[in-house]
Amino acid sequence: MAAGKKKMQNSTTVVTGRRDSLWKELQKNYFFYLLALPGFVFLILFCYIPMAGIYLAFENYTYQGGLFGSEFVGWKNFIFLFDNMKYAMRATRNTLVMNLLGITIGIFVNVAVAVMLGEIKSEKFRKFIQTFILFPNFLSWIVIGGISDGILADEKGLLNQLITLFGGEAVPWNASPQYWWAILVIASVWKGFGYGSIVYYATLTGFDPSLYEAAEIDGAGRWKKIVKITIPLLKPTIIMLFLLDVGGILGSSLEKIMGMTRMNPLLLETTDTITTYVYRMGIGQGKFGISSAVSLYQAVVGAVLVLSANLIARKVDPEYSLF
Repeated sequence: MAAGKKKMQNSTTVVTGRRDSLWKELQKNYFFYLLALPGFVFLILFCYIPMAGIYLAFENYTYQGGLFGSEFVGWKNFIFLFDNMKYAMRATRNTLVMNLLGITIGIFVNVAVAVMLGEIKSEKFRKFIQTFILFPNFLSWIVIGGISDGILADEKGLLNQLITLFGGEAVPWNASPQYWWAILVIASVWKGFGYGSIVYYATLTGFDPSLYEAAEIDGAGRWKKIVKITIPLLKPTIIMLFLLDVGGILGSSLEKIMGMTRMNPLLLETTDTITTYVYRMGIGQGKFGISSAVSLYQAVVGAVLVLSANLIARKVDPEYSLF
């Protein structure tokens, strides 16, 4: 009896001690917690509360009935999804191929540009280059789509004019879906390489210069210093950014596809992604229940991708995984 009472007192003491330490932590670093508060509120309002919309996937949603007054249909929307699995799998394939290619190629380009920025001795010239390459990041996909229209137009497009100038035949780009994986990947890498390379360059500037000095004394050239010092030191940042990119891989293509292709039905074989599939089903046909079912499918696939990528990172080095 006495032992049980003593154990209960110890548990109470531990809980009280944790409360006191938590209160002291809040008092000590309250300013930093206040800085994080807007992000926390945003996360609750726009990420967690909208999860109630998952219920739409199990009902025949109507404007009159609303979220909780529409007819409950159970798994009917998912049956429609699996009956049309051909299109869902096509959208999944296009999403994964384009985004994984874009992320992989983007990493190589971003790291290469960051290393080249580090090799520029003139600070003024380096700042000019940084500003210049960052510019595409601020362009909307609608503007980039307008630029691509001028380049890929069937008759007077810049690319077709160059092809015919050298004796080739003009290509109907807007009716040839087989080219659009490459086109969209190139556009994504071009738009994002400025920001990505500056992130890597910021990491690169924090490296200990004595490492490079020691390597130079040992006779290492510029290329060997990059391969043996810079790339290994950048590895944690590369893996972290890769995991973050994989986390947003399924929800980042709607603006790009709409801006670049205008949802051209002739190109859907290679440009229809999960987000555009949801858009076409929900907004285009008014089937909000079915589009919510597809969105839930998208969330599950996204979770599997993130967990798989994190598992691979943990196999490479446990310190590099997110969790």
